[in-house]
Amino acid sequence: MKKLLSIALSLCLLLSVALADVTLTKVYKTEDLVSNTFHNGFVTAIGMTGENTVVLKDDGTYEYTKRLMQTAEDGTVAADLVYTFTGTYTKDGDTVVLMFPTAGTASENWGPLAGSYFQNTENASFADSDYAAGVVQCKEAESHLIADLFEGPYLLDSLTTSDAAFDAEECTVTITVSGDTFDYVITNSDDD
Repeated sequence: MKKLLSIALSLCLLLSVALADVTLTKVYKTEDLVSNTFHNGFVTAIGMTGENTVVLKDDGTYEYTKRLMQTAEDGTVAADLVYTFTGTYTKDGDTVVLMFPTAGTASENWGPLAGSYFQNTENASFADSDYAAGVVQCKEAESHLIADLFEGPYLLDSLTTSDAAFDAEECTVTITVSGDTFDYVITNSDDD
């Protein structure tokens, strides 16, 4: 009886481990962001850093967060830009493909740059693949869709803007998993 109970407990433990969500994090220093973001001078001048997090859920969905932040000397976050995307993913070995999101949220707190250069955005979002609903107005004469910032390894990636003339719904993000971090698989569209 003890052996049977031990086997049953082992199976439960294995199943709970197999079905657990996986969290992966990619961190960028200020120097990693140089020339890789639009608004590059502002982003690097105030010393922003980046952190992208992918949570792969056991039900085949993901939560993908791209974040730029400026941390003050006392450890508080002074500027914080956070974009979160949700959708489905496929996995083959250590390669994961995040399908284009069906929902997303954005919050931009530009800290010391708010008011004079940028406008803060609190709760922009889109749902049910209604991409046009998720607009962030970062300057008086400049806005972008939340969904346009899904592609690329950096938040505010210099290659992805609303004017980039790409079919966003065809975009995926491919990563390779390495422990609790990941790397982006960048493909050149000319290679197709």
